[in-house]
Amino acid sequence: MKDIWIRPARAEDADAIIALNDAAFGTPDESKIVAQLLADGDSLASLVAHDDREILGHIQLFRILIDGDDIAAGLGPMSVTPERQKSGIGRGLIKLGMTMMEGQGRELVFVLGHPDYYPKYGFSPGVAARYEAPWSGPAFMGIELSNTAPRTGALTYPKAFN
Repeated sequence: MKDIWIRPARAEDADAIIALNDAAFGTPDESKIVAQLLADGDSLASLVAHDDREILGHIQLFRILIDGDDIAAGLGPMSVTPERQKSGIGRGLIKLGMTMMEGQGRELVFVLGHPDYYPKYGFSPGVAARYEAPWSGPAFMGIELSNTAPRTGALTYPKAFN
């Protein structure tokens, strides 16, 4: 990941983030989620990876309530420009994002993503399966960031996911 930097997203990055998500996912669905999370104040962190010319990657982290308590986070969407995938950009975004969530005192992070990718970072479907959530199965994963994290509960996602 030489000559690539990660920083918080800025307002002027919005169009590039939309274009990146649309290119990476092939639909506007994820970019609509990002915009709604920001508009509703549910974003905990929005980070971009760039090379001083263009934005190459983006990760969105957002609040999730557990039994009404604001103690968890969701990861996603995360996107990397298609021609730069598998170059370490996603890894860098995830590592910094997880460090930020731990620093904010978030006890768990959940992701709905590729079941072969996210376990490399400690995410497990077994953790997520203990919670009542809108999703289930091997693509729904969680990771505990604290040994005091609740072991069960009902997850409430932001309205951007309705």
